[in-house]
Amino acid sequence: MLHLTQALPPGALIGAEAEALAATLPATNAIWFRAAEASVLLESGKITGWQDSTATRRAVPTEQNTGNSRFDPATPAAFLCQTTTHCGFVLDAPLRDGRCFSAAVIYTSPKGEARTLLSLSTGQTNNLIFLSESEGHLVAKDRDSTVVVSLPVPPGHHPPRLAIISFTGRDLSLSFQGNTVTATGRVPAMDTPAEVFIGCRSNRPGLTKTLGQSRLHDVLIWPDRAVLAPNEPADLAALAALHRYHRWVY
Repeated sequence: MLHLTQALPPGALIGAEAEALAATLPATNAIWFRAAEASVLLESGKITGWQDSTATRRAVPTEQNTGNSRFDPATPAAFLCQTTTHCGFVLDAPLRDGRCFSAAVIYTSPKGEARTLLSLSTGQTNNLIFLSESEGHLVAKDRDSTVVVSLPVPPGHHPPRLAIISFTGRDLSLSFQGNTVTATGRVPAMDTPAEVFIGCRSNRPGLTKTLGQSRLHDVLIWPDRAVLAPNEPADLAALAALHRYHRWVY
């Protein structure tokens, strides 16, 4: 057995990854939705919301999600998305500007067809930026394919994966499985308040082909920050804490 007499920094210890990640939230203005029984909001047995880690924000069912949400408390706990069924949530208040944001999703995709994991929509000219998994690739793009980034998804069943996207107003970046890709271009109609959707692309009906099967374990949203193009130590610290959390918790 190894005995150390000196004090160790938090990063040298295993078991406090969630606390370390939570500590980065104030400095980066992040919103963290963690799948846990305490985060499930119920009314008459129906899921009415997903509460964030600080109990100050929530994601609520979209207009098309009429009681379809399901929560599985088995380890690792998850909110469930079903193929062709609208199980999505929307953040309780829009972001002030769609030109700069980041988001991370830790998810399991049993069939490699999670389809829409997350989207940011301004409602202007029906444009939006979304993260989707299908046909062996993870793709981040806008609806008009003005900017597209893509990375391959290994086939077969895997532990929960971590995907991160960020947008600076011109650069759209995607990080997955240790790789990061970036594409540059101006996405039209993103310079207004934007809604964040989880597990779907929007409130619109009839988009069943964009709804796949997945288990959503964690969702983090950074309004007004592009963490994959960091220019502040707080962004780097948040990414390091997130990767450590994913590595040791999952």
